[in-house]
Amino acid sequence: MMRFLAKVAIQRLIGAVPGGAAHYERTRRRRILADLEEVTVQKLAVAGRYLEILRAAGGTEAEALTDHLEIGGGWLPVIPLILRRHGLARQTIIDVARLMRPEDAAAAAAILDRLDPAAAPLAPAADEPPAGWLERLGIAYRAPLSPPLPFPDAGFDLITATQVLQYPAPDRLRAIHRDAARLLRPGGLYLLSIELTDLYHHFDPALPRFHFLRYSETTWRRWFDNPYTPLNRLRAVQHRALLEEAPFDILFWETTGGGADDLAELRRAPPHAEFSHLPDRELARDGLIALARRR
Repeated sequence: MMRFLAKVAIQRLIGAVPGGAAHYERTRRRRILADLEEVTVQKLAVAGRYLEILRAAGGTEAEALTDHLEIGGGWLPVIPLILRRHGLARQTIIDVARLMRPEDAAAAAAILDRLDPAAAPLAPAADEPPAGWLERLGIAYRAPLSPPLPFPDAGFDLITATQVLQYPAPDRLRAIHRDAARLLRPGGLYLLSIELTDLYHHFDPALPRFHFLRYSETTWRRWFDNPYTPLNRLRAVQHRALLEEAPFDILFWETTGGGADDLAELRRAPPHAEFSHLPDRELARDGLIALARRR
């Protein structure tokens, strides 16, 4: 608990100190890239799951798609690289901050090549400048950029959002879903995954995984919300309701958690009364993945 409170205090302080934000991002980058192979392998597993869902629920293969937009690409373009390997020719990665660096992306590509040496290589050649190799693969990186996005209507047939929709406030999330619908061609696919736990527990393992539910909305926004971890705390059923407000048909919806162990974890930090309208099993969901089709 003390580690959580200390981190929140530091994050809020950094936002008020000149140059603090840049220093914070440099520190986060060093920590994430220290485990480059582990992070790459984790993202590779997500990409594999996406391919399965596209095939089974979306009735399509990556090679049948032509234009992909990834919202919130983060530090490494692993998912677009894997989709490229499976035949998706044109892709755009956007993010609210410019986190990805060419040399880090190239290092992740080299790991993917090593993990699957029989596949066509993704990493740049030894004499190829890192700055241009993603473009050679049909991948454009646009950051900083946030919705509403400056792309033409119906310009994409696939949009993905991986572990980013746990951050925006509900009204902002509505706008993101509406913008995704605008950007997708009729019949286009919207594929998303969301972590539903308190992300601070990754930093402080002693913290209950659903700790953030113990606070009222007012208390959370006043004392804990900050630009670096702006968690919306929405539960899976609430995410579904927001998605259903946009012109999408949900083809696939899968949640994880809600079992006995998760319920026991929920009881370690009993939820605030504001969450009492939801059953405990719903509060104890820890993740979701969904595929929707643009009407």
